[in-house]
Amino acid sequence: MKCLRGLCRVVLERIRWLPRSHLIASVQEAHPDPERLTSGCLVIVRSGSLDKWGCFRCPGGCGEKLQLSLSQQRRPRWSIAVDWFGRPSISPSIRQTNGCRCHFWIKAGRVEWCRDSGHPGSNINGLSTRDRPEA
Repeated sequence: MKCLRGLCRVVLERIRWLPRSHLIASVQEAHPDPERLTSGCLVIVRSGSLDKWGCFRCPGGCGEKLQLSLSQQRRPRWSIAVDWFGRPSISPSIRQTNGCRCHFWIKAGRVEWCRDSGHPGSNINGLSTRDRPEA
């Protein structure tokens, strides 16, 4: 079923019925090895039925491994919802405090830059620099 969902997503993105996803979610029982965590993949670390962490590479260009706590007992904490196509939505927004200084939302697998982001592609019609059409 997972393969069918991925295939449907790819076909619908290619015919432009769905916008291209920046992140696709998967579930594992252990934290991903930083060297194996690739751009475009969000790993939800799950123990039994409990989601513990959301891990992915920073889309702002620094490539840092981001680890978001999904635990109700921790602060700060985030929540992740994954749609039928495997596209994650994360709430609240994510703010990088390192040199990257980016601030963004993840909605339906897409990065949406906040106005106060240090990322050069922030808030340009909701598209990152890599998604903007050439002038």
